[in-house]
Amino acid sequence: MRDTREVRDMMQEAKRLRDEWESWLMEMKEHNTNTPSNPYPRKDIAEAVRNFNALRGVVKSLQWVIQLPGVEDPLW
Repeated sequence: MRDTREVRDMMQEAKRLRDEWESWLMEMKEHNTNTPSNPYPRKDIAEAVRNFNALRGVVKSLQWVIQLPGVEDPLW
């Protein structure tokens, strides 16, 4: 069993990574809007979306584990 401090550290790292992927995704979308003749490959955007969404789920699950107020069951 992990202690609360360790879970909170994991949650902070997951938030940091989530924010990095979100930033990268927004950068790619903006680039593709401004330079449609030279877009980022679709597979790169799909990877960013997939990782961002996965990390959103990780953060929510960890918040639920440490019983933060207002966090609903991560499965719903």
